[in-house]
Amino acid sequence: MKDKRAIIIKGPQFQSVRDALRDILFQATRLEKRKFRTKWRSFLVNVDGSRRSINDFAPDELDQFRQLQGQENKLVDLVNRSILKCITCGRGNRNMVYNKAYDAWYCTVCYGLGLDHAQELRQERKKCRKKTVSFERKTIEDHSKTFL
Repeated sequence: MKDKRAIIIKGPQFQSVRDALRDILFQATRLEKRKFRTKWRSFLVNVDGSRRSINDFAPDELDQFRQLQGQENKLVDLVNRSILKCITCGRGNRNMVYNKAYDAWYCTVCYGLGLDHAQELRQERKKCRKKTVSFERKTIEDHSKTFL
């Protein structure tokens, strides 16, 4: 995918279709998360109904438990970085912009704030430019370039 890509839908009817599709995908991911949690909760409860500690798990049970947690975390990360919602504010009912440097989607509002902040940092840096560039300044400059 290109470095930056904006998906802007202007028509209200198309926006409602976009929002409905996002809702359907959110519901599907909620169901998957619920399945994962049901599976790993079965590890935490004994047959008699008492709660088990992770320290009581057998090595193979602990491996299975950690795999389930890892799969659930991977699903959550995929949803957070997808076009379904903004990685900064979490809203899903806005137009989105993709930032390849962070492999994430931002709503146009958050992306605009990041762009404004990046431009302010660049102006500030130009005012107090020194011949040597510190690591911190280079990092800030690299970060700001991702929004430009």
